[in-house]
Amino acid sequence: MRGKLWRLITVLFYVIVLLLVIFRQDMLAMYGMAVGMLAEALVALFSSRSPKN
Repeated sequence: MRGKLWRLITVLFYVIVLLLVIFRQDMLAMYGMAVGMLAEALVALFSSRSPKN
């Protein structure tokens, strides 16, 4: 369930980034992409270190 929720959040986030690009808010979109990539990397890091049940 957590995986599906995280995927939904990232899809919605990147839809917002796409809308920012469409509305010519390029710098804000770049900041959003940087935050999104950092968040995905952190989630991958912590999920790989957590014990598997």
